[in-house]
Amino acid sequence: MSIKTILVHADPGPACDRRIALAAQLADRFGAGLIGVGAEAFDPLLTSGDPVVDGGLIAAVRKRIEENIPAAERHFRALTAGRQGLSWVSAEDYPDRVMALYARGADLVVSSRPGRHEAVTCVPRPADLIMEAGAPVLMAADGDAPFVGERVIVGWRDKRESRRALTDALPFLKKAKSVIMALVSGEAGIEADQTALRDVLRRLTAHGVEATVEMVLKGRGTIADALEEAATRRSADLIVVGAYGHSRLREWALGGVTEDFIAASSKHVLFSH
Repeated sequence: MSIKTILVHADPGPACDRRIALAAQLADRFGAGLIGVGAEAFDPLLTSGDPVVDGGLIAAVRKRIEENIPAAERHFRALTAGRQGLSWVSAEDYPDRVMALYARGADLVVSSRPGRHEAVTCVPRPADLIMEAGAPVLMAADGDAPFVGERVIVGWRDKRESRRALTDALPFLKKAKSVIMALVSGEAGIEADQTALRDVLRRLTAHGVEATVEMVLKGRGTIADALEEAATRRSADLIVVGAYGHSRLREWALGGVTEDFIAASSKHVLFSH
């Protein structure tokens, strides 16, 4: 697999600047084109939180959307001025739905965690995006940590999601100087995983990736905490994980590791489902 097209959501404000900069950096790294996405949903009831919505509010929400989407495009094009291989798509709908739809034409989706006061009508919901996109989703690290990608931690379990994640991460792994296959001690089936890893390491070697295996102590924290600590210890800024979850009555029932990494991470996290 190679990465030739990257999808990223844009909005009019500065909150998306780091996300678009990361997408542009990765486009340079992989020789990929960028698709900017503008989307906002018309939902006056959700916007106001009031069960009674008057005509004035409806008109105000409509006007805001009509202004915001073109402003998002101008913002995206200003941040990517002079680049080749740019395109733009937009729609009036929930951003995660629009992103998932246009992910059909992308090899990678770049996203970030919504701010505390950002509404789901204006920014993608990470869980929905990860589960629906059908493409790997790179969630930017919290804070101002730059992306380097020279050292990578792969959270491994011998399950479908981890195998899929390994395949999706190959373009990153091929460019990394150090790849650690991390098994968190205390998880069920750890011995079987160690046996399976021999096959995984042979596969990676065939792709020119020299990886090593590390047993990571879970301790009193979560598995996500253990992987973050391992990444910090190894000076890795990218963690690769399989996203575990399924849809139940339109609500995502997520695995603990997925949920923890969606909530927060000091590292960049590549999710694959």
